[in-house]
Amino acid sequence: MSPTNAAALRDADRLKESQAGAAADSLVRLSPSRASDYKTCPQLFKYRAIDRLPEPADIYSTRGTMIHAVLEQLYLLDPAERTIQRARALMVQVWANLKADPEYASLELDSQEEAAWLEQADGLLINFFRVEDPTTISPHELEWWVEHQTEMTLLRGIIDRVEVMPDGEWVLSDYKTGRSPSETYALGSFFGLKFYALVCWRTFGKMPKLLRLLHLKEPEIITLVPTAQMLTGLEKQLDALAHAIVRAKEKDDFRPRMSHMCNYCPHKAICPAYEAEREVAAAAAL
Repeated sequence: MSPTNAAALRDADRLKESQAGAAADSLVRLSPSRASDYKTCPQLFKYRAIDRLPEPADIYSTRGTMIHAVLEQLYLLDPAERTIQRARALMVQVWANLKADPEYASLELDSQEEAAWLEQADGLLINFFRVEDPTTISPHELEWWVEHQTEMTLLRGIIDRVEVMPDGEWVLSDYKTGRSPSETYALGSFFGLKFYALVCWRTFGKMPKLLRLLHLKEPEIITLVPTAQMLTGLEKQLDALAHAIVRAKEKDDFRPRMSHMCNYCPHKAICPAYEAEREVAAAAAL
């Protein structure tokens, strides 16, 4: 499946939920983003993972969705066809699909704003071709769903790209279209790739040889060589996180953790941490 619109992504997630089965119902489900949410603010985790409150689309996450879909489709083409011109044509198609999805109606971009937004997205594609020659890459997996189940957790998520080298070693690559305030603040920019390296190691018995983070905004490629010590340390960290989430569920105690990250939160208007502030504003408006 090519995730070119939000509906396709939601359908894929529902499919994976059903495949997990009833046996996984009591497990703490963690992806890199949900783990980052809890570390950033337990209340945010509750809103997203437990209450599943809807969130309006924003221009930054939408641009990331679009670029990821374009690069996935680009790598499905024969190497000689992976040109900047073809990538731009794919972006037009993907953007048309996203615009037709009701989930993205909240963007409400006028023609001038849309043109500027698409120009910024085009800049990310240009930067991609600056840091990587896609004609030389032979992906083994694209947008690959992986998961690993322990006694307490179901670790899962989607790896942007996996390459298998001639010697059989694995390389995991992740595209970043902008800074992720939550993930960087809570767990570090390489957290997602280390998370997936751990899942691959435990599920397939294969530790990836190299992790590659392609920052398309800068642009630059940052690499990291995973080690057993690094991944077992992460595993312990995720176990501790799962225990904390279980305790929070038992006590129904997901306390807000106020920080500058609140400025990025789509649920600030209902967060109990800002109740007093809302009361003052309401009183002033009388």
